[in-house]
Amino acid sequence: MSGRALLITLAGIITLSATVFLNVTSSSSDISSNADGYFMRQTAQNIAQSGVNMALRQLADNRIWRTGFTMLDVFGGKLTVTLIDTFFTGKAAVKITSTGITNYNRPEEKRATSIAFAQRGSIPPTVKAAITTNNPVKTLGTLIVDGRDHTAAGSLIGGQGTLGIWTTQTLSQSGSSKIGGTYEGTDYAPSKPANPNTIATGQVWPGGYPGTPDSVLGGSSLGFPEGTLKAIAQSGIGGSQYVTNPSLLTFPLQGVTYVELPSGGTWQSMNLDGTGILIVHNNWKNAAMKNLNSGTFTGLLIADDVIHIHTIIIGALVALSPNPSQGNCIGNGSGQVLYSGDAILNATGGIGSSAGGGNGSASGVLAWWE
Repeated sequence: MSGRALLITLAGIITLSATVFLNVTSSSSDISSNADGYFMRQTAQNIAQSGVNMALRQLADNRIWRTGFTMLDVFGGKLTVTLIDTFFTGKAAVKITSTGITNYNRPEEKRATSIAFAQRGSIPPTVKAAITTNNPVKTLGTLIVDGRDHTAAGSLIGGQGTLGIWTTQTLSQSGSSKIGGTYEGTDYAPSKPANPNTIATGQVWPGGYPGTPDSVLGGSSLGFPEGTLKAIAQSGIGGSQYVTNPSLLTFPLQGVTYVELPSGGTWQSMNLDGTGILIVHNNWKNAAMKNLNSGTFTGLLIADDVIHIHTIIIGALVALSPNPSQGNCIGNGSGQVLYSGDAILNATGGIGSSAGGGNGSASGVLAWWE
C-alpha cells in the first residue's frame, strides 16, 4: 500500500472512531438524561401520594379541615394539596388533589398528581339535639344534657350548637338534672328548669320517625341503604365490630360498633370507652342499654332504648324505640351528654369504604387514583 493510501485509510479510521465515540457519548448522555427524568417523575409521584396521605391524616383528626398545603417542601421537591367538598357515587365526599413537583421552576421540572375521594363527615338530619328520642323522656339525678356545641375533646364552642332534648313525646325534668342548648345562635347554659328555647316536645317527624340506624344516617338518598352500617361493622374496617354478645367487644371502640340483641335483650352495666358510631338495635326496636356506667364515648350513639346514663357522651344520642322497656328515665345519675358537631363529623366521616377505580383501601377512602 502506498503512503498516500495508508494516510487515507488512517484518516478514515480516525473519522469513524470519532463518529462512534460521539454517538456512544450521545447515547450515554441520553440514557443518563432519561434515567434522571424517570427518577424526577417518580419522586414527583411519591410526593403527590404522600400529600394524599398527609391530607387523610389531617381529616382523621378534623373532618372539617380544608386548608390543604401550598408549595410545601417535601423530599427535595414541592407539594400542593387542595380539598373541596363534592359527591362521589352519590356519597358526600372530600376531593383531595395532590400535586408533587421536582426541579421546580427549571426547564427539567416534573409534575405528578394524585386524586382521592374521602368520605365526608356530615351531621345527619335526624340529630335534632344532644338527645333525640321517639318516646317520653325523664331526667333525674345530676344528669347534664348540653346542646351547646363542643369540640371532640369536650371544650365548649360558642354560638353554633343545637337543642338539648328533642322528642316526639313529653319531657319531665326532675332531680337536679340540667338541660342547656343553643337557639338561633344564643347559648343557654344547662339549668333547671331548662330554658324553653333548649327543648322541643311533642314534635312530628314528616313521614314517620326513623326506625333503623341506616335511616338515622339518611338512608339510601344519602348513601346508606338498609344494611350498610351492619355490613361495615361486620367487615371490621377501621376497627369496626359486629357482635350479638356485648361481652365479646374489644375496647376502646372505634369505627362502627354494631350490637344486635335478641328481642327484649339488654346490654347492662357497660364501659363505653371509644369513638365512632355505636349502635344497639334489633328488628323489634327493643334492644336496651342499661346503666351506662363508665368511660367516655365520643361520636354518635344510636340505640333502641337507653336507660340510665351515668357516663360521658360527647357527640349525640338518637333513641329509636317509641316504647321504652323500663319507663322513660334516660339518666338518673351524674352522666353528661354534650353535643359535639366535631365528634359527629369525625364519626360519620370515617365510615366509607374503598370503591373500584383506585388504590384506596383505608377506612373513609372511597377511591384513589395516581
